[in-house]
Amino acid sequence: MSLKKENKPENVEGQQDAKQMDRIKIAIPCTGEANLQSKVSSHFGRCDSYAIVTLEKGEVKATESILNGGHSDCASPVRMLAEKGVNLMLVEGMGMRPYLAFKQLGIEIRCGIKGTVSESVESYLKGETYAMTQDGLCGQHTNANGSCHHE
Repeated sequence: MSLKKENKPENVEGQQDAKQMDRIKIAIPCTGEANLQSKVSSHFGRCDSYAIVTLEKGEVKATESILNGGHSDCASPVRMLAEKGVNLMLVEGMGMRPYLAFKQLGIEIRCGIKGTVSESVESYLKGETYAMTQDGLCGQHTNANGSCHHE
């Protein structure tokens, strides 16, 4: 599958130009087993799996599925993805602890995705995603009912 970056005069501030980068590994939380057609999970830590999509010069070169086998702390899936060489996380939502773990490891987090893994990668390549900030984090770790606005 070839997803090419559109030529747009402006680029979203802070977003890397994937076409100019030689190689980037993107992780996306999924419902079910991860592949390009998988539905994006609305919450990083509660997904079934993670799709790891390798882009080279703006084109998909490889995909890998990593199961989210449960974790003892919110940083363990972050460390697992870092060990796989992920340098960009695309999400709909996540809590404070994984957000801080990604930041500590220098992994960029962008949101504004929906649909499938393929559609999410395309949104990134088109410059439609935006940097996640602390203001956009889920409060599931501190809410009394344990709910998140993404669910």
